[in-house]
Amino acid sequence: MVEQEVDVTLTFEEETGYLGNSATLECDYTISSGQDLPVTVTWKQGDGPRYAEEIFTCTGYTKDDKSCVNAQVTKIQYLNRIQIANSSPSLVFTKVEAEDNHNYWCQVSLEGSNLGEEQVDMKSVVLRVRGGNGNPKMHSVTIEANSVGVEGADIQLDCDCTGYHCDDVAWFKGPTNEQHTEYDMVYTRSAGSRPMPTQYVPYGDWKGRATLSGNNLVITGLKKSDAGRYWCEMRNAAMYGIGEIATDAKSTVVEILSENDRNVFTCEGKADGLYSDPYQCNMYYECVMYVKYHRPCPTGTVFAPGHPLYACEHPANVPAPCGTLKNN
Repeated sequence: MVEQEVDVTLTFEEETGYLGNSATLECDYTISSGQDLPVTVTWKQGDGPRYAEEIFTCTGYTKDDKSCVNAQVTKIQYLNRIQIANSSPSLVFTKVEAEDNHNYWCQVSLEGSNLGEEQVDMKSVVLRVRGGNGNPKMHSVTIEANSVGVEGADIQLDCDCTGYHCDDVAWFKGPTNEQHTEYDMVYTRSAGSRPMPTQYVPYGDWKGRATLSGNNLVITGLKKSDAGRYWCEMRNAAMYGIGEIATDAKSTVVEILSENDRNVFTCEGKADGLYSDPYQCNMYYECVMYVKYHRPCPTGTVFAPGHPLYACEHPANVPAPCGTLKNN
């Protein structure tokens, strides 16, 4: 497990606000070490992690104090109308206006130097204004839980989208700068329209190593430097003025082990059949005549050892640690 990894959690991905009334966008976070370390809470507004604009910042926040050392509204249209909640880093609108219908991003980052991508996370919630310019959230992204890969091996990161306009997908890694505003593009798919075909684009060092399987990102020949936070963003920016509502993104953290850090699976001495991957629930091994094949499960499923018909099943039908099925 990555030390001091930050994970942002939301109560709802869409909140309803009424003109002239107050509204709260719920947000909270956890730190994997369990320590109550000071964090900076930044609320942003806009179209995805790469483009969202800062509107409020709170430094020195801890769960014990539940307050900011310094708090500042950074976008004039929200001046005297937004503040941090009394019991959490949630954002409170004291008076909702018609133009507040946007996608808002709750970003939490550990404070200090030499921090990595794992110590920053953000998730979005749409404020739908009734009596104003309100539109519902178009879709929601779900992403596979954190994964462990092995140097030199392959990995698949699962991403799914429910709702409308799940057309384009962008995978990126980061943030890569101290301001938490820049990302390393990995792979994009842009839906085409006649006569233009769908475009698949790998970037930089990812060319020849990254590809898509559906919406899932597949990386071959893992390197130690591949460790970090990966984002799956689903969007349709051509939604004629409501592009923010048609964008969502979630992240997952990947840890890379060297061959010496783990027991390498081998088919030597094993009977033909299927075997679990102890590091990735959505992958499994198949042994055929002592030859090893590393295979992915379909999106949204995990390996189901011993299943009479299928290699993979929905997590609800698979016992722990990969599933949620409870034994009677």
